[in-house]
Amino acid sequence: MHSEQLRGKAILAGFVMAGALMMTMPPPLPAAETTDQVVPDRKPVPNDPHYITHKADLRLKLDVKRELAMSPFVDADFIGVTVRNGVVTLRGSVEDQSAASDAVENAREAGAKKVINKLTIEERN
Repeated sequence: MHSEQLRGKAILAGFVMAGALMMTMPPPLPAAETTDQVVPDRKPVPNDPHYITHKADLRLKLDVKRELAMSPFVDADFIGVTVRNGVVTLRGSVEDQSAASDAVENAREAGAKKVINKLTIEERN
């Protein structure tokens, strides 16, 4: 009798675990009925449709952000990066002029054709 209760609890626990796993899985995509139908891909950057058609700009943006984050002279948390057709625009604030120059140089090292510097100098404590 005791082993039957444990077995029943183990089976119930298995169903609970399977249900929990099913709840975390995304719903299946609808199957295309003909070969002409294409299920659209997810947009890489939903806030800016420019990056959907200009993947090179998205790659450059990520490269510039990585360069800024790796720089010991620039605090990348306060710098925004925008890329249009290989032209990088830097917005935000830095601590001094040398940090602004370093940020521009980092963007060039990442592969920017041109860098537009709209950084402001703001002393931080």
